[in-house]
Amino acid sequence: MLQKNKMLNINRLAVVILAVFMMLTVNAQEKRERLSSERFRADLEQYITRKAGLTPKEAARFFPVYTEMMDKQRVVFNKIKQLKRVKPVTEAECKKNILQRDKYEIEIKNIRKTYHEKFMRILSAKKVYDVLKAEDKFHRQAFKRAAENMKNKDKHK
Repeated sequence: MLQKNKMLNINRLAVVILAVFMMLTVNAQEKRERLSSERFRADLEQYITRKAGLTPKEAARFFPVYTEMMDKQRVVFNKIKQLKRVKPVTEAECKKNILQRDKYEIEIKNIRKTYHEKFMRILSAKKVYDVLKAEDKFHRQAFKRAAENMKNKDKHK
């Protein structure tokens, strides 16, 4: 009986250690993703500031509003992503999915329009134009780098 209790305690300890290890692994992964996201945002802000010629004062006023826009858009992008995860089965479900995605895309456009108007209350229209151009270029470059990284990973397999 005593031997059986020791084995039971050892098994419980092993489960606890395994659970702690898994929690630490998940926590480390989440931290890496958060740091990666923060790094991306910092690089984007630096790039936009440089390419649009924003002064430190302009950047300090602009980027909190820009970040607010990005956060609102991200919520809608995530809704679109959820719709894309599961393929509808019936014709009616497919139609509903398509129409909902269209609504979300219009919502994103409305968010952008609203914030572009806010941006022009902070910066000149020329600088807002330069910001939008820099943002597009930064995202194209980031996408290109990601594609190249994926290609390089495939070569090394």
